[in-house]
Amino acid sequence: MVKILTTFILTSSFNFAINTKADSTIMNGVRAFYNYDFERSIKILDKARIDYPRHPGIHFIWASSKYYISQGVDPTEATYDTLESVLNEIQPIYQKLVSENPQNAEYKLYLGSTLGMRARVSLGRKDWLSVLNQAYRGFNIIEDVSKNRPDLIDAQLPIGIIGYYASVSNVFLRWLVKLYGLDTSKKEGIYKIEDAATNSDWAWIEASGILSFIYLWIENKPEDAIPITKKLSAEFPNNFYFNILYLESLTRTSSFNDANNLIKNLDTRYTFLSDRQKKWYKPYFDYQKALISFLENDYDKSMNLADLAIKDYSGELDVILGNLYLLKGNLYDLYGQRSKSVKYYKLCAKLDNLSHASRQAKEYLEKPYSNIIK
Repeated sequence: MVKILTTFILTSSFNFAINTKADSTIMNGVRAFYNYDFERSIKILDKARIDYPRHPGIHFIWASSKYYISQGVDPTEATYDTLESVLNEIQPIYQKLVSENPQNAEYKLYLGSTLGMRARVSLGRKDWLSVLNQAYRGFNIIEDVSKNRPDLIDAQLPIGIIGYYASVSNVFLRWLVKLYGLDTSKKEGIYKIEDAATNSDWAWIEASGILSFIYLWIENKPEDAIPITKKLSAEFPNNFYFNILYLESLTRTSSFNDANNLIKNLDTRYTFLSDRQKKWYKPYFDYQKALISFLENDYDKSMNLADLAIKDYSGELDVILGNLYLLKGNLYDLYGQRSKSVKYYKLCAKLDNLSHASRQAKEYLEKPYSNIIK
């Protein structure tokens, strides 16, 4: 259950509806944030909090921006301090807004999101009891909003995320989620996420990132990810993570010329990242280079890049680490070194992170990759 809650906590930001005259101003701040123009983003959002204090999303958006910007520049513990501080500031604001406007679903949605985001601090500090308590408190409010306002797509997105991840988890976890009366159908979960990615004026950005992740690394449908990641990359060209998603989509659909051109472009953009971002994203980027080298049959280069990525790995997403282990297992199978390939397949499978790579690793433990491709 913690894994499902983790997904909810990490992806509950920036999901809100357009409904006031302040929207264009706030959207400018959001777009600046996603495009890594952090100073401009905070400047816009700081002013918007003063000018539009009753806008449903502004305080939560501002707090989330502060936290994610901190992630790009500060040590890990300092990011938790930042998040705790901004949540302490905005929670009483939302509690007051809900008290004064008990029928306003969006105020409730952001109060629930604020409570849920508190679990992010506990998650980082491995305080599991607090993670469960805080995430449930937030989720209960969001679930109530989603039932009463099915037209509010922004409230449907986290419900879709929880439902989807429950559907691909074990029976016990599905049972726990069903206790909340949620549909744990994979089809319904993906539908809700796709609906947000396609039809929401605001939540489409976050929903598109989540959907791309699912298509690339869980469902193994890179062809479905292509139009989504292409749009994200075009809308936010400075967002390194969105470009990594697009690069994986291109590589996995054998668009090697476009992929290699994007690698050259990202080599330049990488130099403009903060030191913290470089540490975070370099292994992801090296994995992409290793993957395309593998698919272009340059196995030695692929192995060297995979080794480098594993050595430097510090990202929060162990899905890419699992893909690196799988890639090394494939390479060792091609080299005829079965004992080494088994070692890396076991490392990949042990992550047990719901990924397609984890499932493939279990298959390759039974039958070598070199035999399957013949």
